[in-house]
Amino acid sequence: MEVEKKRSWSSRLSFLRTKRAIFALTSLVIVSVVLIALGATHVLRPDPGPDPKSDDNSSLGDDQKLNGTNTTADGIMTAAGNWKPENSSSIAQGTPLRIMSLGASLVRGEFSTDSNGFRKTMRDQLVELGVPVNMVGSQRFGDMLDNDLEAYGGNRVSQIYEHATHIVPQLQPNLFLIQVGSNNALQDLDVNKTGADMENFIDYLLMTSPRSTVLFSTCLTNTVPNCEPKILDINQQYRELIKKYQSKPVLLAEMHYSEGFPDRPLPSDIGPDGTHPYDYGYGLMGSIFTKGIQEADRKGYLRWPVENGLEKDGDAGRAGATTTTEELPPSTSTSTTNPSTATS
Repeated sequence: MEVEKKRSWSSRLSFLRTKRAIFALTSLVIVSVVLIALGATHVLRPDPGPDPKSDDNSSLGDDQKLNGTNTTADGIMTAAGNWKPENSSSIAQGTPLRIMSLGASLVRGEFSTDSNGFRKTMRDQLVELGVPVNMVGSQRFGDMLDNDLEAYGGNRVSQIYEHATHIVPQLQPNLFLIQVGSNNALQDLDVNKTGADMENFIDYLLMTSPRSTVLFSTCLTNTVPNCEPKILDINQQYRELIKKYQSKPVLLAEMHYSEGFPDRPLPSDIGPDGTHPYDYGYGLMGSIFTKGIQEADRKGYLRWPVENGLEKDGDAGRAGATTTTEELPPSTSTSTTNPSTATS
């Protein structure tokens, strides 16, 4: 009798253990499913905040860090790192921009209807932002009033570098815009070292004008037969070059449509000579440079220019003057007169 009672209780306990086990297992499965679902919808994932190893994420918005660089949604690339120069200031605080545009015929704006190319679009956009602007250089080109620049048709990177050595020490810009390299491809000269030539050029500008920021760009698409592969090669050299400037105020503006950024000149925007864009393409270039300057502002790269007698506003300094589209010898430009009396 005792044996039967023990078996009966043992059987009941075994059954209860089985029910508990099944219930526990079922509960565990349900809880696991719920946790997985909440995790997938980020409910249980707190916002990690900015990555302390990344650049200023709050200013970059939808930017992506890529291969040692930060690339904005507007296609402006900087070396990865969180760095600002001393005495940095802001466009919003009225920092005057003494801009030298360097390059060849694409910077001059040849074949645009007003001979201004991208420069007037960019300048007008900056003025609308409340920025005092003075375009400087030893040359004057275009029907805009403040039309100084440092650009020579047909020149390669090393040649523009040479021209810069004769004028940069005197004018001391605080912003350089560089768009050059297409002639290296068109002339099939120094293609394999265009990036190295650009590096030497940028290093010279930063050393000679210490308060400056450099914004250089990749080359536009080119429809001249057999030229585009060389353009793509040079552009990749430029994208590799920007990675070297982690602690320098240097940015790269992407001008080529192949990288997938919107509002870049397409082959259909290039004129019949295969190199120079129509007015619409020049307008796109101007807007790209403006966005690059705004990115330099967000990063705190822009600094007050050296006080050397040059006007803060190039239009005001040029009031009443005539414009020209001739390529002048450097000594004849009003931008190369004594800085204490220069007006633009």
